[in-house]
Amino acid sequence: MNTNRKYIIVDDDPFNNIICKSMVQSTLGGVDVKTFEVPEEGLTFIQNECIKSLVPIILFLDINMPTLTGWEFIEQYEKFSEDVKKQISIYLVSSSLDPRDVDKAESNKYIKGFISKPLRREMILSMAAV
Repeated sequence: MNTNRKYIIVDDDPFNNIICKSMVQSTLGGVDVKTFEVPEEGLTFIQNECIKSLVPIILFLDINMPTLTGWEFIEQYEKFSEDVKKQISIYLVSSSLDPRDVDKAESNKYIKGFISKPLRREMILSMAAV
């Protein structure tokens, strides 16, 4: 299991962020987890801070957010340097049951998977095993 990773959660729901952060940390131990309720702040962090680190990052990204949707977040992310993008694995985490969201996620080369909320221990373990 690879626990030498950082984790980023971008979701406008503060309660969900607390639950996800707690779930990741209780499942994997003392891993670094950053949370952002404002997607633009998450993008800024990735652009400014992730280039300084070569540690792999798993990003849990909500789709439905008020200021910037997960899809708009991905559009901005696609403009980042390849050095930044190659260290980040993005997983969409959503309560959406719309099959179009799943299809759209599967067709995007930067999205590694689509996870239905809530985030579960087994999912975290399978991601950490890669």
